[in-house]
Amino acid sequence: ATVRRLTVEGAQHDGIHYIRALGNADTIRADAEGAARAVVVGGSYLGCETAASLTEMGLAVTILTQEAEPLERGFGPVVGRWVRGVLQEHGVTFVGADEVARFAAVADRVSGVITGGGLELAADLVVCGVGASPDVMLARRAGFELGPLGGVRCDAALRTATAREVFAAGDICEYASVVHGGPMRVEHEDHAEQQGAHVARVMLGHAAPYGTVPYFFSDLADWLSLEYVGPARGWDEEVVTGAMDDGGFAVHYLQEGVVRGALSVGGFGDLDEARRLIVSGEAVGADHLRAL
Repeated sequence: ATVRRLTVEGAQHDGIHYIRALGNADTIRADAEGAARAVVVGGSYLGCETAASLTEMGLAVTILTQEAEPLERGFGPVVGRWVRGVLQEHGVTFVGADEVARFAAVADRVSGVITGGGLELAADLVVCGVGASPDVMLARRAGFELGPLGGVRCDAALRTATAREVFAAGDICEYASVVHGGPMRVEHEDHAEQQGAHVARVMLGHAAPYGTVPYFFSDLADWLSLEYVGPARGWDEEVVTGAMDDGGFAVHYLQEGVVRGALSVGGFGDLDEARRLIVSGEAVGADHLRAL
C-alpha cells in the first residue's frame, strides 16, 4: 500500500511526517526529541497509537480527525467516546469533526495546523495518519483485473481473476471472502501473513478457500490494548459485556442477530467463540453473548 498524503496549502513544509517504513518512525522520533507540541492528523489505529507514543515521550499532543470520535469508523461512537476518554485522561487533546485547512509555517518549518473550523493548533511537528491506498501499479500495468474496493480481484483461494497461476496476498488482495459473503480487502500485518501462508498451501495443492477471520490488534502505549475480529462492514446492534469503566470489556457487532465483528479490550471476552459465530452465521441473542 502507499500512504495517502494531504494536498492542502503548506503540506510540503518540513516537520510534516507520514508513517509507512521503519525509517519514517526513526525520523519522527528524532524530530520529536527536540519538540514540545505535536498534532496528529487522523484518529484511527495509526493516529491514536502515534499520539500515545508521543505523549509518553513528553510532548503535548492534539489529535485532529474528521470523525466525531477516535476509532469511530471501525468501532462506533460508544467505543469511540470511551477511547477519547482514555486519551484525554493521559493528556491528549482531541479535536473531532474537523479537518486540516492548511499548515502554518515559519521559515519553511511547520508551526501549526489551521482547521476548517477555524482553530489554530500550534505544532513543532505533525504526523499524518490519513489512510493508505493499495499499490496496484504493477498489476494494472500487467493487465490484471481490479475490483470495486481498489485491489487485485481474486477468487476465494486468492488466485487472481486474470491468471490462475498468479496469486495475491496482503493489502492489494481483494478476494471473494467465504466468511463475509462478498469482496473483502484488509490492511493489517496479521492478515497479510495469514494470506501468504494460504497462498503457499494452494500452490502445493491445497484446494480449500481462504476462510480465516481477519484479526486486528492495537496498543496505545501501555494505556490500553485492543483486539478485533471481523471486520463488521455494517451492524444494527452492539452488545457490550464486561465493564467499560474498569477498562476490560468486549463488544459484539450484530447485523440481524448475526455476529459480524467482535472487539476485545484489555483481553476481555472470547475471540475464538466470536470467530466461530462469524463463520457460522448463526443468529444469536444478547443473552448468549453475555454468557460467554
